[in-house]
Amino acid sequence: MLSTDMKQESIIKRIENVVAILMEEDPLFKEDINYAQTVQNLVKVFKENFSWEKFNQISEESLKNRCDKMMAVQLLAKIGEDLTPEEMAIFEDAIKRK
Repeated sequence: MLSTDMKQESIIKRIENVVAILMEEDPLFKEDINYAQTVQNLVKVFKENFSWEKFNQISEESLKNRCDKMMAVQLLAKIGEDLTPEEMAIFEDAIKRK
């Protein structure tokens, strides 16, 4: 049986690898998202929602897809930081219409 530290490390390593791949595939991630903070946030999300056993059952493709979606939301939130209140209102209105 693996120790808690080894389990934690295996989760971190898998997520680090996926985040590195996603950042290489999508330059926007690399430019606008902090790697270490993203890994830390994703580790937290997965640890809160999955046991170690369930996390290990997630395929690499599924893990990549899940991380990609969460990173896209993070990127979208970052984009909103630069908008003026008027621009944000226009953006929100456009989203509501979709």
